[in-house]
Amino acid sequence: MKLIVVSNRLPITVKRNDQGFEYFHSSGGLVTGLESIKNKIKFLWFGNISSQGLSDSDKTKIRSDCKSKFNSCPVFIDPKLNHDSYNGFCNAVLWPMLHHFIDDVNQTNYNYEAYMKYNEIFCEKISEIAKEGDIIWVHDYHLMALPKMLRERWGDKVKIMFFLHTPFPTEVALNTLKCRKEILASLNSSDLVSFHSYEYVLNYIQCCHDNKLAEPKNIDAVPIGIDPTLFTECLKKPETQDRIRYFLNKFDGKHVVLGVDRTDYIKGIPQRMIAFKNFLNKYEKYRDNTVMLQIAVPSRMDVKEYQSYVGYTNELVADVNSTIGNVDDNYIYLLNNSVDFPTLCALYYISDVLLITSLRDGMNLVAMEYIACQEENQGIIVLSELTGVATTLPGSITMNAWTVDEITESLHRALELSPKERKTRFKINSDNVYKFTSYEWAENNLDKLCDDWREILTTDE
Repeated sequence: MKLIVVSNRLPITVKRNDQGFEYFHSSGGLVTGLESIKNKIKFLWFGNISSQGLSDSDKTKIRSDCKSKFNSCPVFIDPKLNHDSYNGFCNAVLWPMLHHFIDDVNQTNYNYEAYMKYNEIFCEKISEIAKEGDIIWVHDYHLMALPKMLRERWGDKVKIMFFLHTPFPTEVALNTLKCRKEILASLNSSDLVSFHSYEYVLNYIQCCHDNKLAEPKNIDAVPIGIDPTLFTECLKKPETQDRIRYFLNKFDGKHVVLGVDRTDYIKGIPQRMIAFKNFLNKYEKYRDNTVMLQIAVPSRMDVKEYQSYVGYTNELVADVNSTIGNVDDNYIYLLNNSVDFPTLCALYYISDVLLITSLRDGMNLVAMEYIACQEENQGIIVLSELTGVATTLPGSITMNAWTVDEITESLHRALELSPKERKTRFKINSDNVYKFTSYEWAENNLDKLCDDWREILTTDE
């Protein structure tokens, strides 16, 4: 008997080389959440890998490599079907609806059919490997139709868990979705449905009532965490120490405000830039000794709306630097790219404030990663109250990210804190980061499912 983890994509990037294929680990919230449990809980991971340009023999080779190297099973999806499901339904319909951006929802029956077909392929591939007694843990909005398909295929012979990594919306937002009853009925087919916060649980239950559906038999809030030791150990490495020295020298005498986000409209990056400009104009004593570092990791750049979002962000940064800055210094340093792990940890370490202005966010693990790297400096988080992590890290200074003035004043408050209050707030956050780890998250989900999962998952097949 085994644990089968199912997500939209495998945490693996495959590249062709002269010898065949090489494999790289991808990043992301789910990857971070499961990284630390792989040596404690053995699991088989199913997920999509692009089949673009792959022959049947290529797929056979990749399947073999993924199984032997990563204990993973790639699901190859036709590129057009993948586009219609992922871009046409997941990102054009489900993503904005789940985050309450209902004006951005764009529904077509065709893309919904692609979504259902996508989920059916996953069901088929999982069923080729699954056995009676297995636990199947399905993740996120890309696979909301999968629990019911698995239940119809397997009945009660397997246990099914579903975890949603985004917010779950109110009935006002969900009611914009034509297939809402089908989605709710599918999730209710699970033995456990879990979310990051009780707000999402209550929203889900209310939506079931409004659509005249029974509540799921087992539902709970189990917020995801990180493995903080991955970050504390990275800080000790020579390459990380080199980067720390470089950044400390470059920003000597400066207050450093850090932002780390994907370039997604839910992250509120434009609001952050406007608030920072207002902060510099209003509090002149900080004008010459405060900078913002913004890591903006490109996301969904094949979508026109996301390209426009990045362009607008770049314009706002240029406006701040050109109207307030000078030829020698910038006030905002913007990197439209990802950074390697040692650089990320170094940036976390040297920053005085982490600024998170999400307009809606399921969790946001960046906040927890920052705390893990701040043991010496005891940095402060200015955090949108519309994130799941706001309940996990109550030592943060919270604000409404839709209100630019609140961001401005919260940033000022963070920089004005006494050392004693910084220490108190940091300890509250740090204690929770070490208490609610990714391993605890996985264990707690399994505990909610059944009492005997340890015996089930340690039994030889």
